[in-house]
Amino acid sequence: MTDQSNRFATDHPVAPEMPILSVRGLGVTFDGERERPFGPPKKIQALENITFDLARGKTLGLVGESGSGKSTLGRAILRRLPISDGRVIFDGKDISNVKGEALRRLTRDIQLIFQDPYTSLNPRMKVLELIAEPLLVHGIVSSIEEARDQVGELMRLVNLPLDALDRFPHGFSGGQRQRIGIARALALKPRLIIADEPVSALDVSVRAQVVNLMQDLQQELGLTYVFIAHDLSVVRHISHDIAILHRGHMVEMADRDAIYEAPEHPYTKVLLSAVPEPDPALRRNGDCAPAAHRPPELNLAGPGCRYRDCCDKSGGHCQREAPPFARHGGGHWAACWHVSTD
Repeated sequence: MTDQSNRFATDHPVAPEMPILSVRGLGVTFDGERERPFGPPKKIQALENITFDLARGKTLGLVGESGSGKSTLGRAILRRLPISDGRVIFDGKDISNVKGEALRRLTRDIQLIFQDPYTSLNPRMKVLELIAEPLLVHGIVSSIEEARDQVGELMRLVNLPLDALDRFPHGFSGGQRQRIGIARALALKPRLIIADEPVSALDVSVRAQVVNLMQDLQQELGLTYVFIAHDLSVVRHISHDIAILHRGHMVEMADRDAIYEAPEHPYTKVLLSAVPEPDPALRRNGDCAPAAHRPPELNLAGPGCRYRDCCDKSGGHCQREAPPFARHGGGHWAACWHVSTD
């Protein structure tokens, strides 16, 4: 990292005791198919009652299978999806209903790193134009050439050569393209970055390089990340805290070591048991095989726990009432009737 990277460190006053992001009871609802012609569309609850805090300069890993709501949560925080319930508080301000110019200003503080570096970059734009575009849109510079020095500093931050500025995206590898995407996300000096599976489309050989780069940038620039992924080994490497999502509900949240060494929710245990362990002596003794938790049809209707049809411990209480997301010791939270609370 170069000394010039300090130019991109946040110069906003911060209160260390205040979380940079607080989510309270967040819900997101989509319109589904119509049950009858001209009738109202069926409502699909994509997220329900999501609550957490994220400290400044830290990383929250969001983990879950496809359809769990990870990316939906990230886009709701970015205000790219409408919120049906709850609040999103950024730096002490409620941003749940921001619109127009206020939303435009918010994008300077919260940026997104996309999953696919091959489709997220316009193939008709040179690297200089791609990274300078946010600066032009927000009126920070008035021309591409005026932005060249700032873009050059961003290229150095992500360890790409300056002669790449006048090339097109197709001339780069996947890892290099993702570095370009990261540089573009940094252009407006954001304080919070939503990274939506930023390494899942990359070769295994370059994933660690990109994750290490993100960690270096976090330390250098004081960034805060929401890191969305399904690769549990990557999440453990970069995250300070980890939240587990299942079918739109947050079922467990704790610091990374607690999640991996002492998971409490049955779904978390199943996810961890599916992670390949090269040393058989260290392999976890899961309660049951992950395949046993994938019945062909799951019952999401009714008032009970959404995991009830997958869980070996499911009982009458689980069928009747959804468990609260409650603290189960220190900073460890889980939503399960079979885990004792504080």
